[in-house]
Amino acid sequence: MKSPQSPSQFSLGLNRKSLPLIAVFAALQAIVAVIPFSMTIGVSGAITLGVVTAPLFGLLLGPAAGFSAVAVGSLVGLFLNPSGAIFGALTILPPALAGLGTGCVKINRGYIPATVMLISVAAFYMHPIAREALFYPWLHIIALLLAFSPLSKLASSSIAAPEFKKNAFGVGFAALVGTLTDHAFGSAMGIWYFSLPAAVWNLIMYVYPVERIVAVILVVAIGVPVYRRLRATNMI
Repeated sequence: MKSPQSPSQFSLGLNRKSLPLIAVFAALQAIVAVIPFSMTIGVSGAITLGVVTAPLFGLLLGPAAGFSAVAVGSLVGLFLNPSGAIFGALTILPPALAGLGTGCVKINRGYIPATVMLISVAAFYMHPIAREALFYPWLHIIALLLAFSPLSKLASSSIAAPEFKKNAFGVGFAALVGTLTDHAFGSAMGIWYFSLPAAVWNLIMYVYPVERIVAVILVVAIGVPVYRRLRATNMI
């Protein structure tokens, strides 16, 4: 009997068979890119519902295919909703990294989003304004430490487990890492792109954890039953 694959044996999820799925999920990402999720502070624009679908697609498709679907969908979304393009064309990178980060935890590669967050936090602190907003990346730092920790491997095995509760833990952990990979990278871009005063970053410090935790809860609520159903029908 062929033994089931462990999470570490899975590929990054990008091959010719995944291309139709990438196209479908990219279309979905483009649609949600016109639906606001929360408002940005200090700059014009809005954070869209893509903050929820990006980690969800990483969970369902894997890191590479999830990254590709979110990047393509977000790019199309910029044309449908120009107000969401707060970094211009580079706006597609943070949500795409959410798909990558979530998918990497799924296949026990948590060190990849952890490294992205580590570099992002370092880039944030390199800006002079960050000296007056030292505690801003506190949740990013917690998330990168979790992604480097043995809990990341536990989350990976929990996603593959048959029990619903274990799935919920694994998906929640992966989504937390993914959505904070998005936010850490976006924050590093933002402090250099906009040079907002420290008072704004210190205000956002109290807002973004709530925003990201709500997103994680929605990913778990939607992602766990969808993932279990697709897995039961051998679609993923």
